[in-house]
Amino acid sequence: MSRFPAARLLLLALLAAPTALAAPVKFEVATKSENLNVLTVESETAVENFTARTNKVSGTLTFDPASKTGGGTVTIDGTTIDTGIALRNRDMKSATWLNFDKQPDVKFTATKVAHLSGEKYRVSGNLTMNGVTRPVTADATVRYTPEGDLTRAVGLKGDVLAVSVKFGVKLSDYGVKHPQIAAGRVSNDLDLVVRFIASSK
Repeated sequence: MSRFPAARLLLLALLAAPTALAAPVKFEVATKSENLNVLTVESETAVENFTARTNKVSGTLTFDPASKTGGGTVTIDGTTIDTGIALRNRDMKSATWLNFDKQPDVKFTATKVAHLSGEKYRVSGNLTMNGVTRPVTADATVRYTPEGDLTRAVGLKGDVLAVSVKFGVKLSDYGVKHPQIAAGRVSNDLDLVVRFIASSK
């Protein structure tokens, strides 16, 4: 009996192996451990500065540790963002500012992830806020840790991604025209920094 069919099958299996090993892995943001995730918003003007934050971050991602590519969507519950002043929080949720009462989600969908070097990446996609979606590009840090004693010690199952990404946002691009922006008390240009942990199980 000819050994060619068996050799051919072996060759096909070897050719297919890199593809199998490079399959993207699905990750879910660890919402049960809210303290692991945070969004901060920085507003700086000549007369007033504040930092707002929330731990309500959720989402689903894919990441291929071999090819260092990925994508996915991360959502922040805007109604939970706290500026440290109750009156300012209330105004921020209103239709005259960020409109979180009617459009609560701040959502980023990554459509392209380019590896730069080490743990540094450039992420492109669409950011939605106040019902307006615009394309954005930002630099990110992505740390991949295979499942092991360290990940299990902090209560996480499966492989783990630690992601940090910073967006520069111009509020007027998202239909936000609050009087305090015109008065110079709130900056039209904000830095949104999202840090979160996601696991594969």
